[in-house]
Amino acid sequence: MTKRLLNYFIQGLLYTAPIAITVYAVFALLRTLDQIIPVEYPGVGLLALLVLITLVGFLGEYALKLRIVKLVDRMLEGLPLVKLIYTSVKDVMKSLTGKKKGFQQPVLLRLSLNEQVRRVGFITDEALRDLGTPNDELITVYVPHSLAISGQVFVVPKTYVEPLNAKAADVMKYIIAGGVTGS
Repeated sequence: MTKRLLNYFIQGLLYTAPIAITVYAVFALLRTLDQIIPVEYPGVGLLALLVLITLVGFLGEYALKLRIVKLVDRMLEGLPLVKLIYTSVKDVMKSLTGKKKGFQQPVLLRLSLNEQVRRVGFITDEALRDLGTPNDELITVYVPHSLAISGQVFVVPKTYVEPLNAKAADVMKYIIAGGVTGS
């Protein structure tokens, strides 16, 4: 009887924990965002922040064509430490928003032809063009870490990868969740 009750409890946790954690995370995010723009009604700070970001995006669309924005962009890309951070964040944001080709080609990667173990990743450069050394034999594969926002970059022969027939977003979700996503 106690084993059965324990099983019911665990089953209940499996149903309620994801919902409870998601609701908690959303409310914590809203509370944090509402503190950035303090208003009396919950959620209005988030709405104001979304409108502000959209307005910046709208103005930025036209401002990007201005010389001053290009000048600031070149200046930030010219500062040694700032360049690393600025260009990395800019490239990742462009990849995630679809403004730049990014994580679109999911693959299985072998680290050696002698191994049967594979990693799941994305082709990010098909000929090492971004490294300034074009090479038709090698490609760059980015392998995200599970349960984290980091990963590793591998330069491997093209024969080390097998294309996956899946949507890139589904593959990324699979990797981030550690392979435990449901269908």
